[in-house]
Formats: sequence, C-alpha cells, structure tokens
Amino acid sequence: MAAEADDPTAASATLEKFRLYETRARFYVIGSSREKRWFRVLKIDRSEPSELHLSEDPVWYSQQEVKSLLQRIAEGNRSTGGLTFVTKAYGIAGCIKFLESYYLILVTKRRQIGCICGHAIYCIDESQMITIPHSSVQTDVATSKNELRYKKLLASVDLTKDFFYSYTYPIMQSLQQNVTSAGMKETPYENLFVWNTFLTEPIRSRCRNALWSVALVHGHFKQVKLSVFGRELNVILISRRSRHFAGTRYLKRGVNDHGKVANDVETEQIVFEEEAGSWKGRMSAIVQMRGSIPLFWSQEAGRLSPKPDIFVQRYDPTYEATKLHFDDLAQRYGQPIIILNLIKTVEKRPREMMLRREFFNAVGYLNQNVPEERKLRFIHWDFHKFAKSKSANVLGVLGGVASEALDLTGFYYSGKPKVQKRRSIQLSRTSTARDVEIRASSGDLPRLSSNADALGSIASQDMRKEDSKHEPLGDAPCYQTGVLRTNCIDCLDRTNVAQYAYGLAALGRQLHAMGLTDVSKIHPDSSIASALMEMYQSMGDALAHQYGGSAAHNTVFPERQGKWKATTQSREFLKSIKRYYSNAYTDGEKQDAINLFLGYFQPQEGKPALWDLDTDYYLHVTTAGDDSYHLSSPHGNNVPGGSGDAMSPRPTLSPVPACKEDFSRMKLTSFDKLIERTCSSIRNVRLHCDADLRPSGGVGTSAMAPDAAEIQLKSPNWLFGQRKHAETVPTTKVTPVENANEGNKDETNVSLCGELNWLSSSADSCEEDNFRSI
Repeated sequence: MAAEADDPTAASATLEKFRLYETRARFYVIGSSREKRWFRVLKIDRSEPSELHLSEDPVWYSQQEVKSLLQRIAEGNRSTGGLTFVTKAYGIAGCIKFLESYYLILVTKRRQIGCICGHAIYCIDESQMITIPHSSVQTDVATSKNELRYKKLLASVDLTKDFFYSYTYPIMQSLQQNVTSAGMKETPYENLFVWNTFLTEPIRSRCRNALWSVALVHGHFKQVKLSVFGRELNVILISRRSRHFAGTRYLKRGVNDHGKVANDVETEQIVFEEEAGSWKGRMSAIVQMRGSIPLFWSQEAGRLSPKPDIFVQRYDPTYEATKLHFDDLAQRYGQPIIILNLIKTVEKRPREMMLRREFFNAVGYLNQNVPEERKLRFIHWDFHKFAKSKSANVLGVLGGVASEALDLTGFYYSGKPKVQKRRSIQLSRTSTARDVEIRASSGDLPRLSSNADALGSIASQDMRKEDSKHEPLGDAPCYQTGVLRTNCIDCLDRTNVAQYAYGLAALGRQLHAMGLTDVSKIHPDSSIASALMEMYQSMGDALAHQYGGSAAHNTVFPERQGKWKATTQSREFLKSIKRYYSNAYTDGEKQDAINLFLGYFQPQEGKPALWDLDTDYYLHVTTAGDDSYHLSSPHGNNVPGGSGDAMSPRPTLSPVPACKEDFSRMKLTSFDKLIERTCSSIRNVRLHCDADLRPSGGVGTSAMAPDAAEIQLKSPNWLFGQRKHAETVPTTKVTPVENANEGNKDETNVSLCGELNWLSSSADSCEEDNFRSI
C-alpha cells in the first residue's frame, strides 16, 4: 500500500470506507482509502424527483482538505438546515429507480470471511436503502402502493446471505484467469457472475469508473486452514451463480433462447500455502460447473403433486439453443467439455428418462461433423439405481470418473509465483481456462491426453499404480483447459456428491503438485477428506437454499460421517416438506424479486406491474439485464483488446496481484487474541486412513470397488464421444448394481475400512471467525 499512500492516482488506488452526508439540496459521499489518507467526493443532486444527477470531483483530497470542504458546505447550507451526517458505509451496492424516485443501496456493515493471496474477501452484514430525492420534491407516486411494494420486493433479496466481494481481487473470476490475464485495471462488472451489474450501471456510467461501487458475487464462499505435516495450507471453495436465466427451481428450468441454462453455478477449489508469513507460496486451482439440462423443458409446481411431470416444451430439431450453451462453455473453459449426466435411465412413470433420451440425441447431433478434439464427452450414470445397492460405493465410481476427467482437462498450478499489488483486473466475463493453443505452445506445460477411450480403465488400477502417472510438477506451471459439467434434474443433491468426488480427486493432485504428498490420491476415509466433505456439504446446502428453497438432500455424506440412519431419514423428510412448501407457495415472489434485482424487469408508470405478468419468459429472452457476448472464435475474449483472431498477441503470464497488508489487518490487543488468530483456526488433518499404515491386510488398499466400477466404466452408457447411429437409447443388460452382488470382495473391504478407521477430526462445531474487519 506504499504506492497508494504516496500516489492516490495510481492504478492500485481503491475506496473502501465511505461517509454519507446530506443537505437539503445534495448528498455528499466521501470515500477514502483504507488508511483514510486520501479522499474522493461524490455529489448527488436531491432536487429532482425522478432523475439522477451526480458528479464526481476529479481530484483526490487529503484529510485536512476534505475537512475544510465539509466545513464550507455546512456554512453555505446553514440557512436550510446545514450539513448532516447520515451513515458510514463500505461501498455502494447499487442505485435503482422504480416508478419515480431513485434509491441508493449502501453496504453499511461488512465482515471478512477469507483472504486469497493477501486480498481480503468480505460478506455483507447489513445494508441500507436510502431515498435520494428530498421529501419536499417528491410527488404522491413516491408513496404509492405499487412503489412501496417494489421497495419491499427488492428488500426481500437479502444481501446478507451468500453475497461476497473484494476491493482488490476480481472474485468473480477464477484464479487461473486472474493470473493469466493480469494487467487490466477495471473490475469486470460485465462478468456473468456479478449480480449487481444492472444496479451499479447508473453510477459507473456517470462517473466513468468503478471506484464507488462493489461487485457482488452470489453463491458460496468457504475458507479453512489445514495443517499437513506441520505445513499450513489454505483450502478455499468458491461457488459463483450466474445472473443469466437466474431464478427458482420450478420457474427456471432448462435453457433459454440465448443458450443460458438455469442454476448455472461455477465451483472453484483453490489451494495455496503460506511460506514464512508471505504470499509467495505455490497455488493451485480447479474449476467445475453445474447447470440444468440444456433443453427446452419445464415442470409446473403443483400444490398437490410433490413430483410434477416433466414436459419437453419445444421441438428444436437442430438443437440451436443447446449448441449455443456448449459454445459458451467452450468460450469460458476451453475444450474438452465433459458432461456427467446423473439422471435416471428407467422409471415406472417416465419423467427423467425422457430428458435422458433427448439429451443423448442432442449430444449425438452436435457431435456430427465436428473434429475429434471438439466433440462433447457424454457420460451417463444412473446415480439412484447404483446407490440402491447395499454394497454400492458411489464415491468410488465417481472418483474414477473424476480422475479421468482431470487427465483430460488438467488443473491450474502456479509453480512459485511472485506477488505484487495491483488494482482489480478486467478480463472477459467468463471464469477460467486458457485454450488448447496456449497450453500446447508452452513447451514446459504437460499435455494431457484427450483420448475419450481412456475413460474406461482407471477404476481397476490401484493407488500406487495411478500415482506413477502423475509426477511432481516442480516449478513449471500448468493450466486447465476444458471443464467437467455435472447435472441431475435439479443440479442440487446428486450433483453435490459428484462435485465432492471431483474435488477430492483434484485435491490429491493439487497437494501432490505442491510437494505436500508423495501420492496423487487422498484416502476417502482420511481426516482431510472429511474436512473437504464438510466444505462441499455446506456449499451444497447454500446452493440448494438459493435454487430449491431447502438444504440439499443427501444420504451419502451422513453415511460417510457415521450418522444414525434414522436421524438422517427424518431430516431428509423435513427437507422435502420445506422444499415443497417453498416451491408451491413462495417461489413466485422470489422470482419476481430476482427479476427486479437483476434488471430483467424495469417498472414504468402506466405499464403492467411485475406481479401482474402471467409469465416472465419474455423478460429473459430480451436484452434487458443480459449482456450476452458474441462468440467470434474460441477463447477470443481471453485476449485483452483483441477481436478473437488467433494471431492476436496473448497476455503475458503475470502473477496474481497481492495486497500483503490484508494478511495482518486484524488488531491484536492481547496475547490470547494472538494465539486465537494464529492457532485455533488451523485444523490438523491427515492424508491417510489408519488402515493404510498397517503392514498387511487388504483393508484400505483401494478406494473403490474394481468389479462394479470397471463394469460401469466399460458399459455402453458410460462414455459418449460420437453418436452410434444404430441405437437410439442404449441400454446395458449388465448393470453395476447386479455386478456389485457378484464377487464383491473389494467393495466389502472398502466399506470395512470406512467403518473401522474413520478419522474425522474433532473440530469444534461452532466455527470461529478467522477474519475480522477493522
């Protein structure tokens, strides 16, 4: 921060603390740097009942200069009431107009919840909506019934739940993208994961900068500190929910005309270590995503049917919207796109199986006349059918899929980056992934196989044999290209389990690359796996509340955690009731609030009100609230200032900008607080189960059942890289459930290992806050 202290006009300058003053004619927002050494002034006119007029002083003030300015303002307005302090704030979340008046939305309380490479991450503890026009100029419209209802509707979007932001780190983008495209200075508000893009536009466009506003990401953020053999390790789990085609469970399904899918959530798993209190350790990250099945389908939430019928709404013979969706994923993540479809194959009453058949046909159609490297990899696995078997090892099979997916996409690993402080950077509005050309052009980067046939052998290999394929990466960086896309019907419950399995497989490789372990696999019964499971379980519950109205249904995690089955069943029943009530009675109002918050609906006097509309379909297929970009060429938006031409220069691979002062910002006033800050928040974990340490015995020697997994991996439904025209809906006569009952000794060993050697760490149930704001 030395550069900022000496030169407030530097690119690193940020405003983090604000004070709001008012006179009869104006609001004055005084923004300051973190140390309150430099100040800016924003003036908002209050004399217009329905217009927004604001101006920003183009200079930076010192502390003494801003005091003198406020004194002069108070003297000049003494006859009309003087200058009054209103509130302190930590950022402007937006500015909105309903029928007449404009309102200012302020973040009045914040709380630090994490730190990425020295950059503080905050959540909102309190917000406030302030009417801008003075009461003397307002008309009756400002207090009308509809105006008050719109205010109440917007206030129902609770900014204190699952919204987070950073002043100096582009949290809406992945670590890999922030590293590979460092150098841009403005926060990318057009990113699809920034939820207040519409709300902040009036201020950003008039000030021509983003100093005054904070970019809010909606989803989930969780950071834990682990100690592995005495080395401190930070594990961060970030979920970013897309603002495109956003909404609630039964009101937003499938895909829209722009190729945007419902419940589109990107999940990033970051691992980095601290070396001697600095931020120069190795970093690694992996990205996966979930999203509704990209077809035109829906369900009508009925008050008498907890499981409504599924309807394929539109006949789309060329699957144009589906193609747009996968083109978008290729633009965001690169190739290959691996689809893990977990819905049911066979049902007495056809529901999910209809979508499975149509999804299969869509992928087959899109893979026609496409080069091998651009083909979609389609994996179908009936999660429920396999999980019904008593000896089923769900996480074992999913771990096999995850391992091969990681072979195809790779993951981001930094080597040993150097760090420096920069202003938040701007990139494309997407989340990660350098394209294949970038990785191929770097001679020191490992090239991972893209052969689809490889998805069929991993399950039967033991841990040591698998580890021999993944040599330590040393200081050479590597990058993720491509992504695993997981879905079930709601993309909640089954998807959460699959994403955890992928995260666990990725964590093993991340730790191996960083030199923290000699093997690239983590035992599923180890305490570090337990810690990661808790993080994914917390994430799954948060995402399920946002989209479905209740915590996630889950029987796999409680079973692994050794919880009593009867208690688990009663909790699942209560979750079902809560989700059913939310879907049937409250989702309509929640959808209206989301449409208003994101700008899909903008109220106008004399036009139908939002709650009077029969459907919001047309709101999500117009350009309102949607700044969808055009795909000029794969990864074209990753080139700053480029048009997507393959010959355009690509950015220099720069280190992550860091703010070293954030790391030690907590005020330590006693020795007890020092101990609490440095020790109590660290959880000691182990990479192995006790059974792995025994010199003999088969317990714990394998993390999955070779019989069931190998059969499943080699079944016709497992991998679909190119459509087989001779079959429409492939079926297999030998199912993994049947094979699980035939000679399943290895499966039994796995289950015994889980029962006898569960090493869940006895961490406190009430987690202490590791970070505190000033």
